Amino acid sequence: MPNTNPRVGQQRPGGRAARVKTDILRATAELLTEVGYDKMSVEDVASRAGVHKTTIYRRWPTNAELVAEAATEHSAEAVPIPDTGTIAGDLQALAREVAANIGTEGGARRSRSIAAAAAISDELAEGMHAFWADRLTRSGHVVERAIDRGELPPGTDPNLIIETLIGPLWVRLLLTGEPITHDLADRVAKLVTDGATISTLDGRDPR
Repeated sequence: MPNTNPRVGQQRPGGRAARVKTDILRATAELLTEVGYDKMSVEDVASRAGVHKTTIYRRWPTNAELVAEAATEHSAEAVPIPDTGTIAGDLQALAREVAANIGTEGGARRSRSIAAAAAISDELAEGMHAFWADRLTRSGHVVERAIDRGELPPGTDPNLIIETLIGPLWVRLLLTGEPITHDLADRVAKLVTDGATISTLDGRDPR
């Protein structure tokens, strides 16, 4: 009969360690939304998650590491990668998810505070660079699927499509302060879809 007991240092999937990690990351995301990066403390995170702060420091020695992982987990939940069956549907769904994530008062506070802190913290900047690389790779799958379906020409740059899609939303968040709405998301998604697919329609090289 196989030994099903985990080795020392290992944890069963879905066990207490996994639940504690989830609670800590969720508490971090909530506090970032409510008070922002500068006012968030490990003590507050520990209190909300129901753990001792040493539990947090053992896994995340710095606030930057904690925030970067919390941002990754939050985005995976709040901005899932859509699969509607068409590039138009996927880009619209993705743009709407991003708009909903950063367009509220709390979402704007969280995103602006992280961006501002990353501008002066090399460690947080490094963590957020990794975060964005991961998000672009995951989001780029909608472009890769569209290429496979023949909706977009071979050679289409997934990162450029996604950056073009979310760029106007982040410009409003970080620069102009204008509302980030579903209508804006829809208009940007249509503009990007039209621009990306036109080379397929007329046979031009997308590069």
